Amino acid sequence: MSSNAATSNRDAAAAEVLIVGAGIVGVCCAAYLQRAGFRVTLIDRLAPGNGCSFGNAGNVSPGAVVPYSMPGTLWNVPRWLLDPLGPLAVRPAHLPKLIRWLLRWMRASRPDNVRAISRAMLALHQPVFEGYLPLLKEAGAPELIEMSGQLYVSAKSGPMDSELARELRKTAGIRAEAITGGALRELEPTLSGEYQTGLLLPDNGTCLNPQRLVQAIADHVRRNGAEILEGEVHSFRFGPDGPVAALTSLGEVPFKNLVLAAGAWSNRLSKQLGLDVPLEAERGYHITLTEPGLMPRLPVTNRDFSFATAPMEMGLRLAGTAEYGGLDAAPNWGRARVLLKHATRMYPGVATSSFTEWMGHRPTLPDGLPIISRSSQHRNIVFAFGHSHFGVTGAPTTGRLVAELVANKPSNSIDLTPYSASRFAA
Repeated sequence: MSSNAATSNRDAAAAEVLIVGAGIVGVCCAAYLQRAGFRVTLIDRLAPGNGCSFGNAGNVSPGAVVPYSMPGTLWNVPRWLLDPLGPLAVRPAHLPKLIRWLLRWMRASRPDNVRAISRAMLALHQPVFEGYLPLLKEAGAPELIEMSGQLYVSAKSGPMDSELARELRKTAGIRAEAITGGALRELEPTLSGEYQTGLLLPDNGTCLNPQRLVQAIADHVRRNGAEILEGEVHSFRFGPDGPVAALTSLGEVPFKNLVLAAGAWSNRLSKQLGLDVPLEAERGYHITLTEPGLMPRLPVTNRDFSFATAPMEMGLRLAGTAEYGGLDAAPNWGRARVLLKHATRMYPGVATSSFTEWMGHRPTLPDGLPIISRSSQHRNIVFAFGHSHFGVTGAPTTGRLVAELVANKPSNSIDLTPYSASRFAA
């Protein structure tokens, strides 16, 4: 059946597993569920890879063990908000809704909590290359993921990271090499001489086309028998023992098991299933320079303005910034154009006249960790959302864990407690 072929009176048997969401997390869940022997159906309001997965920076980061909720970060917020070129913006109308989320974020930034979050990030992120290897080999697209290394740079002198950040990397066994001065230009010749310090994570990597990554895995699971539906889930029909069907723009889609992996839209549906969590739609923007005139050798993240640059198949992508304004507000394209100003400062001679722009919603929880958890109320429901900036990195491990949860075979390698939905019950 094609993606639009479902009708309002579907007579097909219930999907063994229905996955709501066809972004990178959803398609990785589908691939690993198929490998575990399940029949899979995916449904999304957009075609695979056209949501948040379309526009990210493509960072593949097994070394991502430093949370965004670090001690002291909160004190930077007023300065960021007042800076029109800064990395953070909040829509005034959304601020009252954001306050409670910020209080939880502050709690997550306590040092003991940061260390626990870091351990959970390591468990989820470290197997990323191992997790993608069989999926991309089977999909015939192994070239999409490269272990290129990632470079972080700053125009400021002195250590780039806090003592706690260095501790977290050392504890996790993450290789990180400090680079300064001329050595920085030797490593990345396109970089402006203004940048004084750098940090190279040689074991990190990049995805050369995040949309094609999702499409390649989606095409593979479709060839293996998965049905992919393009429609929107509105609500659920409940039977005597719990939810048994999704009510969608295509009609009713019955299921035996449900995996909710709908990104920033997940909480609208999870509330109907008895789970209400503080999920924010952290709006991110990108500019892709289609004819940049130069191309960095490797992905470079600008630590001063919190955005990433990445050489990709379609050009040079500039991705980042964080804007809190909810799911429904119109994009502020001025936030994207800020990235053009940063790019000309970062890469002298870069051509910025030809570009595309995009805005998407990162699904972000206050502690920065996703929910990978069975529902406490309905045994046939598994939640898999909230990956924030690390969807590409966390997706393959999430897919494997979800397959284990659906099969009722708890993981022997990863403690799922840090990703439990119950951590937001209090």
